[in-house]
Amino acid sequence: MLRLYTKNNCSFCDLMKSKLKNWGYEYEVINIQEDEEAKAFIVLDEGHKTVPQLYYNNINVNRGIDTRDFNQFMLREAMND
Repeated sequence: MLRLYTKNNCSFCDLMKSKLKNWGYEYEVINIQEDEEAKAFIVLDEGHKTVPQLYYNNINVNRGIDTRDFNQFMLREAMND
């Protein structure tokens, strides 16, 4: 299951949603501004300073990759590891 951590008014979050939709992936959106536990997970537990953060089976698949550069090959590769 893909989980996409986002926040309101985030153009990079919208870009990632668009990419996932165009690639045909289903995913769960988790807004860290509306879910305190999710925010704690992303910020405190995982140490992220930005969103979107995309997870597959509890593994971050876009860590350190600019959303503009993230591509379907990278996602497929992460999901097959």
